[in-house]
Amino acid sequence: MSPPTDPWRSTPPRLDPKAMERALAASRAELALKRPVRGWRSQALGVFAASAGMALAVMGVFLALGRTTGSMLMGRAPLLAMLLSTSAVCSWGALSPRGRRLRWVGVGMALVSSALLVLTRATPRGPSSLPEWVCTVSHVALALVPLVVALVALRSAVFDPLRAAVAGLAVGTVGAVVGELACEQGPGHVATYHLGAWALLTLVTWALSKRLKPRTYAP
Repeated sequence: MSPPTDPWRSTPPRLDPKAMERALAASRAELALKRPVRGWRSQALGVFAASAGMALAVMGVFLALGRTTGSMLMGRAPLLAMLLSTSAVCSWGALSPRGRRLRWVGVGMALVSSALLVLTRATPRGPSSLPEWVCTVSHVALALVPLVVALVALRSAVFDPLRAAVAGLAVGTVGAVVGELACEQGPGHVATYHLGAWALLTLVTWALSKRLKPRTYAP
């Protein structure tokens, strides 16, 4: 009976030289492309800039067209600041490699903002001349550019459900800000059509991010 084989002294398996050459050639070809590498901080700033920039751009258009006034903005300033802060925290938390705790902070801020959007909304003065679903469609349409920016940024790391959802919350703040400036309907409308758009954008960001192949599998 032959003695047992010592695994520590066994001969290591031989690697296929051709396979090693192919791997080396692929690595050299990838390095030769010299693709610029963006850090997660710049990507997080990009997501926030896309969301906040779109919201502020619409705000400027409304001011120019007389759809809103400076006094109205001052009256809604605390809530608008809360929404922009939520966008900033969610953008940073979604892209930070060690931002899991910050992601939950962003979720909490989004929940508080959602509650304030409903609770601080006054009773409408009269019926709207437009269908209520117009708010949902417009909120989603205005968030398409930030959505694309967020999806591109999310591909820089392996898919994480919480990360993707928080990025979607950052994207959805665009519609929430616009709804505060352009819509005069009551709290029930806000809860259904404004927050519905926010939830839909969060779900879409999560679903699309899950289907996209990441560029890297970093955490």
